[in-house]
This record gives sequence, structure tokens and C-alpha cells, in this order.
Amino acid sequence: MITIRDQRGSLTLTLVPIFLMIALMVFFIVIGTAFGARKVAYCTYQWFGEAMDFAAMDANQDGDLSQVALRTPTAQTAFTRVFAEMTGTEYINGSFIPQGQSPYPGPITLDSFEPVQPGDPIPYGTARQPGYVAVITVPVFGDEYPFIGEQYVTVPMRYFAVARSAEGIIDH
Repeated sequence: MITIRDQRGSLTLTLVPIFLMIALMVFFIVIGTAFGARKVAYCTYQWFGEAMDFAAMDANQDGDLSQVALRTPTAQTAFTRVFAEMTGTEYINGSFIPQGQSPYPGPITLDSFEPVQPGDPIPYGTARQPGYVAVITVPVFGDEYPFIGEQYVTVPMRYFAVARSAEGIIDH
């Protein structure tokens, strides 16, 4: 019969697998949260682009590109109405407030909505046609912490929509 008297390292052999399991669980929780936040950001950017394109077309139904700057309030109203409907939020004083089962942990803020003329800087270049550019800040992950309050991970988004006519597309 062989007796092992030297048991150095036996505690390590017990703790290493436990530590690895805890580390893997934390890793997968972080990865799952990151993929969830990415999904919310990706969907929001798609809805943002569709709402901007709709607003640019709605404000320019007669095709007069010289009136783009004057029609900014019309375009902004169309954008806020459509984007709020797409995201399940309500637009109040520059913020889209989540309603019901909204995937957003906090309000989406509309930072700016401005007309753009040819030659003006836009996201990723220079405008060649008139249109509108908007900037929003989207909370994709958030929580409430004691003594601190609500904290969000936000993603700023910018989109340029070309003003184009709805003639021939929509029958009035």
C-alpha cells in the first residue's frame, strides 16, 4: 500500500476549477449583455434611418429643393412622430420616453435636427444634395445603482437623409 504524505497543491487543484467556472460564467454574462446592447443599437439605427428618410420625403412632397431649410419643422415633426411609433416611445420635450415593453432602459434624446445644403459637412463626408441631418443619443444598457442613480451606456447616432420628392411614389 502506497501512502501519499505530501499533499501540497491539493487546495489549488480544488480552487482552480471553481475559479475557472466562475470566470466563464462572468464572461458569458458580459458577452450576452454586449450582444443584447448591440442588437438594440443596430435595430435603433435602422429605425432611425427609415424615419429620417420618411421625414425628408414627407417635407418635400412637391419636389422644390429650394425650400428644404424652411420645411425643417415639418420634417422634424414627421421624424419624431414616425420614430416614436417605430421605437414604442413617446416624444416629450426633445426626448423619446420609453413606454410599455420598450427595449430601452432610458430616454432617447434628439440632440439636433438641422437642414443641410450642398457643401455642408455631414456624417462621413460632404453633402451633395440638400436634406436633413439628425443626431440622437440612444441608451442601450442601463441600471439603477444605490447612491448614484440611473446610469446608461449610450450610443450617439447621426444620419443624413436626402430631401427628395414623393411625386410618383405616393398618389395624393
